Amino acid sequence: MEIIEKIANIAQDNNLSVIERVAQIVELQQSLPEYSDQAFKASVPAYETVRQLLLNDNYEGCHTSDLLMCNSMLAEAYIRNNRTWLVAPLAQHTIDMLTGAIVDDDETIDMIVAAIDRMCSALYGHPRMNMKLYSLQYSFEKGRQEPNEDTLKEAAEKIISLATLTECDTWYAPLKEEFAELLGTEMVREIENNPYTGHLKVDPVEYTEAYENAIDAVEEEVNRRMGNQEYAMGMCFEIWSTKKEILAEKYGIEWRTPSQMNPRVMFD
Repeated sequence: MEIIEKIANIAQDNNLSVIERVAQIVELQQSLPEYSDQAFKASVPAYETVRQLLLNDNYEGCHTSDLLMCNSMLAEAYIRNNRTWLVAPLAQHTIDMLTGAIVDDDETIDMIVAAIDRMCSALYGHPRMNMKLYSLQYSFEKGRQEPNEDTLKEAAEKIISLATLTECDTWYAPLKEEFAELLGTEMVREIENNPYTGHLKVDPVEYTEAYENAIDAVEEEVNRRMGNQEYAMGMCFEIWSTKKEILAEKYGIEWRTPSQMNPRVMFD
């Protein structure tokens, strides 16, 4: 693929600085027609290359904000190319970079809040990791001189919902009183009583640690059994059936598919 060769050539051009190479690769990727197959397929090698350039650079000269946003963009690229099992390591790296970090300027906090939103949107099957990310988001937003109340409330609501669904309050317990003051006790109670989001029912097993610990290996195995082909409309039932089989055979997890959980919904 010509675009991939161009990406490789830019990455190997030692006449350019790391930041110049990164800028050219991103510009090349963004020059492709938005939402096109070409853009989707090129997104993984583009952002994998950018990430490697940033990681290999002298870390003092590497902008952490660039790496955080690159992690999120690469996570989105993996989702678009059915590589869901590769997202969690990026999310964990994001957590590692942000844990204990001190940020005192609003521009960087804006970037962190946006990067976490994008990462969480791409991170499936890892509710506890999502909770950790949202707790970091809440912490950074709260650290502003003038925090955005809507951002704080959205993060708090997601933490409460996920804590209820997973029965894991590691990140919720220390903030219970604060969330009650922020949201009001009635709203907190409503979220705890109705923690599910979206219109479709989800098998509660998806919020267990057993499922969370297995899901990446399962998704990778599903992809392998499906022949590493591009997923298309009409394939969801075969994908779910394969996933259900692997979960039961290898992990002893009985999982109900979206069609089983929502029998009156038409899926394609």
